[in-house]
Order: sequence, then C-alpha cells, then structure tokens
Amino acid sequence: MYDLKCLLVGLSLILFLGNVSALCIVHKNLLATKNIYLTNNNGIFDIQHSDIVANGQSIYLLCNGGVEPTKFQCQSDNNFDPPLNTVMCSAPFEPSVVNVPDTSCPSPFLTYAVGYHVSGRFMELYRNCFDAQHLALQHSIYKVYRHENTAPRPNSPWNSDGISGGFDSAYEGKATQACLQTNLGAKQPQCRFDRGHMTPASAFMFTELKRTTFRYLNAIPQYAGVNRGYWRTIEGWVNSLVMGRNYDVLKVCTGALGVHRLKHKNSNKFISIFLLDNDKIPVPEWMYKIVSHLSGDKWVILTYNDFNEPSQQALDQMLCQPVNCHPNLHPNKRGVGYTVCCEPYDFITRNVPHLTGVC
Repeated sequence: MYDLKCLLVGLSLILFLGNVSALCIVHKNLLATKNIYLTNNNGIFDIQHSDIVANGQSIYLLCNGGVEPTKFQCQSDNNFDPPLNTVMCSAPFEPSVVNVPDTSCPSPFLTYAVGYHVSGRFMELYRNCFDAQHLALQHSIYKVYRHENTAPRPNSPWNSDGISGGFDSAYEGKATQACLQTNLGAKQPQCRFDRGHMTPASAFMFTELKRTTFRYLNAIPQYAGVNRGYWRTIEGWVNSLVMGRNYDVLKVCTGALGVHRLKHKNSNKFISIFLLDNDKIPVPEWMYKIVSHLSGDKWVILTYNDFNEPSQQALDQMLCQPVNCHPNLHPNKRGVGYTVCCEPYDFITRNVPHLTGVC
C-alpha cells in the first residue's frame, strides 16, 4: 500500500513537471482584481481555483453581469489568446450562502456552503458545519490547489449572513473585556480575540475568492497571539505543500474542540468563556486541522487556543496520540500556540468520528 501511495504521488508529480512548459499563469496583478475565472467542461462551469491553466484549456470571466462571452485559451507559447487583461470586471459577482444536506455535520447543526450560483448551478468554494443556536462553528471543509502566486489578503468587512446581529459587538475589545470582567471578577488583558478564519483567506489565490471567507459562519474566537502566531505558520505550511509541487490538491478540514476555561479571581473556579450571553460564541479550547491527499497521505495538527501552554489536565484530555510532524513543520519553534501533531485515524475516531471517510 505504501509503494502504491508513493507511485500515485510520483506519477502526479511527473505528469505535472513533464508539462511545466505547457502552462499559462494568470498574472499576479490580475489575482488582485474584481475578476473571477471559471472553467467550462462540456458546458458545465466551475470555479478556476488556481492561477495555473494547462495548455489547451480555456477559462471564462465571471462578473456582476454574469459570464462574459470571451473565451481565454492557454496556447502552446504559454500565453492566453486573447490576453486576459483585455476584459476586466467593473464589479464583482456576489457569492451565495446555501444550506446543504451533509451527513458529516451532526444534527442539530446545519451545513452552510459558500459559493456562486451561475447558470442554474451552484459552485462551492467551502462549507461549514455551524451550531446556529450557540453561534458556534464546528468545522470547515475546503480544498487548496497547486498555484504559483496569490493575491494579498484583503481587508474585508465581516458578514453575519443574517444569522445574528451580535457578532460585531461581541468581538469588539471593550465588550469582550466587560463580559470577562463580569464573569471572572477581574480584567483579562491577555484576552484579545481575533475573528479566526477556519477556511483561511490564504486557501484562495484570487482576491474575490478570499473575500468570501470573511463571514462569521467561518470564524471562531482565537487568541490574537495564537491566530497570528503558530496557527498562521500551519496555514502557510499547508500552502507550501502545493506550491512546492509535492501535491496537486489537498482537502482540509478545520475545526474547534471544547470550550476554553479561565479561573475566577475570587472563587478559583474555572469558568467556560463565551463572547455573548454566556452561552453563545464559545472560545474554543483547541483548534485542529486535518490535511489529506488522494494518495492516502494524511496529517492532523492540534493547537491550544491560549498564550500559555495547556495544563497537564488539558493535555490528558486532548485525546491525541502524538506523532512526528511533517519534516517542514516544526511545532513551537516560534510563535504562540502550543501545537502537537496527532496520529490521524486515532484522532478522528476519538474526537470527530462524523468526519471519518470525509477528511
């Protein structure tokens, strides 16, 4: 089985490298425009995720008015005909959020898919399993594709998609501190929480695709130091696997486990932390990322959502059989966020059995 897995990865790599001269690259300046590109296979449109287009393949432009009629074909000289910069979108095509059936999302939670409705077809970018009662993201599922370049991360407003009007104020620093001081009997200056993406903006190469990730359906409260520390390193490592041509496309499941607890100043009791109404928008104790390839390669990374290392009790309860990490991933060498790599099948079976066979 191991030999077969290596053969599959090797063949994929050989096929790609063997045709490296027969590729067109969407110029990095175009990645940051309002343009969204589509593929068309036998009349069926789908999203062009990568900035790499194979020789002989064509892509189309999706603007706010719909699909533009011009077909841009990758020629043998590695250029598009006509050139991509000859047609530009003046306004972006707006994404949709659709409730979809999904057996990997346990009842009573619901799955919300984010994507685009085009010509009667919904083209999915990613999907999230979400607890609407407690405003708690359970897990997110997306794919990351081989690419050469990526647009800068946009500074986009956050969208609540009509689910709740309390997200913005709950994440606001003063409101968070007031909530924590009431519940814990003292200020918590270290508790600065980011809106932590579960499907990260970095999973997509084009600005307009990145913007779709700025949704509260796709966020958890992450300690700012953790989100901008080792968690960011993990997201960069995932992208490095496809940018380094080791893999063509990876499936990623990202989720939250448990509710973080802090000690009350007076009683010394541990209090579960929520950003809203004492039972909504929970601050997770752990975040995990399951990364897999069709060859069978699979990794699980588990990160503690706190500046400090977890207590021995938290370590005993984390339900992870530690293993060596990928050679290019070095937990806790720099940045904030205690991180450990886990044996994938043991972790999934014990913590997220509903994702068995999915991630």
